[in-house]
Amino acid sequence: MVNEVPLYKPENVIGDEVIEGIREVLASGWLTLGPKTRAFEEEFSGAHATEHGVAVNSCTSALYACLRALGVGEEDTVVVPAMTFSATANVVRLLGGEVVLCDVTSNGNMDPDSLRRLLETYDVTAVIPVHLYGLPADMQAITKLAEQHEAAVVEDCAHAPGATIEGKPVGSWGDAGCYSFYATKNVTTGEGGMVVTNDQQLAERIRKLRNHHQTKSPDEKRDNWGYDVDGLGFNFRMSEFQAAMGLSQLERLDEMNESRRQVAQRYRNAIEGIEGLYWYGDESNTEHVFHLFVVQVGDGYPLTRNELYDRLTERNIVSGVHYPPISELTYYDGVGGEYAIATELYNRIISIPMYPKMSERDQQRVIETLHVTER
Repeated sequence: MVNEVPLYKPENVIGDEVIEGIREVLASGWLTLGPKTRAFEEEFSGAHATEHGVAVNSCTSALYACLRALGVGEEDTVVVPAMTFSATANVVRLLGGEVVLCDVTSNGNMDPDSLRRLLETYDVTAVIPVHLYGLPADMQAITKLAEQHEAAVVEDCAHAPGATIEGKPVGSWGDAGCYSFYATKNVTTGEGGMVVTNDQQLAERIRKLRNHHQTKSPDEKRDNWGYDVDGLGFNFRMSEFQAAMGLSQLERLDEMNESRRQVAQRYRNAIEGIEGLYWYGDESNTEHVFHLFVVQVGDGYPLTRNELYDRLTERNIVSGVHYPPISELTYYDGVGGEYAIATELYNRIISIPMYPKMSERDQQRVIETLHVTER
């Protein structure tokens, strides 16, 4: 059997440089919420044009903490895109809120026209735009609409570290931005997440939430142990090992994102010559960071999306579908909002292998498999 072409290749983005940072953590004896975490928070928030960073253990925790710190709770309505991973909606229901789905444009991101209708129909507390696949959403339109209706904006940037809109980083447009450092993401610490914000009070509330709502940080307790717990919090902490990895990853982020763009451009050039197959995206005034490369199977293509998935699998090429719309999930049966375009796209999209430094040989295997002359 020929070697597998994976959908992701995390080992391509993690170098030996991370080892020295881990050694430093071990030597320090400080394993969580220490100097590496503070440095990672400062450097990551600075790289995304924000004043405050709060490192946590996942993007899900980041989203949950942001909404809770903003006061979202029982019976509050939050708008999320119909096309996203379930965590974006789950955090709303975990807080007792109501999820309303916003339909998407042809590139999968939140449709401002759909959002406008929902804001006029529902009493919306917050909006969570998602920068799907690494492509920035239309934040100019989204933030303007949200402001008109006094709704908070929490950006789900899980796919998009380093992505920009007219030079301004995602995560810096709304009240806060939430990032994922899961194993397959553009920046990885294995598990982990980050909140960035320009709101100092919001950052302070999130710092308490991540550490059991204690009134002192570990540093402050070392100087004087006395502390209080003045609310309900969680253990959402990031370890110093993860922060050390994150610092080394952040140094390589621009290089890795540029490599992703080069892989994407080769795909785009090839797909232009395949009838019925289309790149699922658009760059316009944004800088895409290609967490995923997604193609859309049109009517002129000889295979259905599912048949193409099977063809890739037979040739030991891993693919996937990102994502089933929230409305397709059993737990969200009967959810309110708009999702007609998301439902239509779901039957046509497929993610093909995408990672930095993908060999031209492996990429050519994928491209050749996409070329289908007959069923």
